[in-house]
Amino acid sequence: MTERLYLTDSYLTRFHARVVRTFQSKNQLAVVLDRSAFYPEGGGQPGDRGTLGGVPVLDTQERDGELLHLVDAPTWTLGEVDGIVDWARRFDHMQQHHGQHLLSAAFLRVHQAPTVSFHLGEKTCTIDLDCPIDRLSPAALRAAEASANESIWRDLPVIARDFVGEERARLTLRKEPVKGDRVVLVEGVDASPCGGTHPRRTGEVGCIAVLRSQRWGSRAARVEFVCGNRVVQQLVQANETISRTADALRVAPAEVGEAAARVAAEAQARRKAIEALEGQLASHQADALVAAQPSGPIAETVEGGLQAAKLLSTALVARGRVALIASREGQRVHLCFSRPAGPGAAMNAVLKSVLPILEGQGGGSAEIAQGSGNASRLTEALTAARQQVLGT
Repeated sequence: MTERLYLTDSYLTRFHARVVRTFQSKNQLAVVLDRSAFYPEGGGQPGDRGTLGGVPVLDTQERDGELLHLVDAPTWTLGEVDGIVDWARRFDHMQQHHGQHLLSAAFLRVHQAPTVSFHLGEKTCTIDLDCPIDRLSPAALRAAEASANESIWRDLPVIARDFVGEERARLTLRKEPVKGDRVVLVEGVDASPCGGTHPRRTGEVGCIAVLRSQRWGSRAARVEFVCGNRVVQQLVQANETISRTADALRVAPAEVGEAAARVAAEAQARRKAIEALEGQLASHQADALVAAQPSGPIAETVEGGLQAAKLLSTALVARGRVALIASREGQRVHLCFSRPAGPGAAMNAVLKSVLPILEGQGGGSAEIAQGSGNASRLTEALTAARQQVLGT
C-alpha cells in the first residue's frame, strides 16, 4: 500500500521514496513506490505528472490500493528514487477542483441544484447538475457564479483531513462519502468528502467564470466553467478573437455584436435572392429542354451541384416530364431522378440499376431518388437510366 503524501500536504512537490516493484501496464512501465506525492486520477481530477529520478512521469493511476507511476522508460532498477511533481499542473488542478467544490455548493445553496458528476478537462471543467436546463437562465448562472466567487474572495480557510466520530456527525455533508473519512471543509460554505488536492485557503482559487450550460440527458444540465489562471487564459483568447473579428468587420471591438448581426442579416437576404434567381434559372432551363425534347424522359447535366440538379428536376416534373438530372463536382457526380405522381418507372429502381456504373450509392422513393458516385462513366449511366424509363 503506497503512503499518499498529497493527502496531508497538497503543496509537497519533492520527495524521496523506495521503488517497490515495476511491471508493464498497457504497453507502459508502471513504477510502484512505498510513498508518493503524486495524485492518481480519480474523482474527476486527472493524475499528476512530473519526474522520477529525472524520468518523465506521463500519468498516475490507482489500482488495488497502489499508485502506478506510468513512466517514459523501457526498464527500471529497484532502489531509492527522488520524485518531483509538476507544480504548475498540480496548482491548476487544485484551483479547478476546489473551485468546483465552491461552485457546486453555490448551485445547491442558490438553486437547490445538486451536483451529480464533475470532470476536470485540459482547458475547461464541467459539472452535471440534477436540475432542468430551463431553470438555469443566464441570470441564474450569474447568481451561482457570484455566490461562489464571494466564497473565494472571503479567503476562507480550507481544511482537508479525516473526520470521524462526533466531529464527523456534526458536519452537514453536501454528498455521501464513497470511501474513507477525508472531508474538505470550508466552514459555513461547504463540507464534502474528497480525496483530491486542495489549496489552504479559498482565495487561492482566484475566481470562477461560468462559461455556458446545456441540456444533459433527460433531466440534468451540464455547466462548463474555469477557475484561476484559466479565467485569464479564457479572457485573453476571447479578446484576441473579438479583436480579429472586429478587424475583419472593420468596426470597434464594442460594435462586434451589432456588426455580426448586420452581416448575418445581409447574408440571409443574399441567400434568399440567390435561391430565387436559381429557381428562375431552373425554370428557364426546363422550358428550353421541354421545347427541345417534346417527349420522353429528359436526361441532362447541369452546373451547380446537387441543389441545381434538384431545382431543375423539380421544374421538369412540374411540366409533366420525367427528369434524370446530374451535376458534376470534381470527380464526383450527384444524381436526382424524379417523375410526376402516378404510374411510371420507379425512380429508386432506376437509380439503383445505374449506381453500380458509377460505383455510387443512394436511394429514394418511386417518385424521387438521389445518389452520387464517380463521374467518369456518367454518360453511360444517364443513357442506361433513360433506356430503362423508356422500356418501362
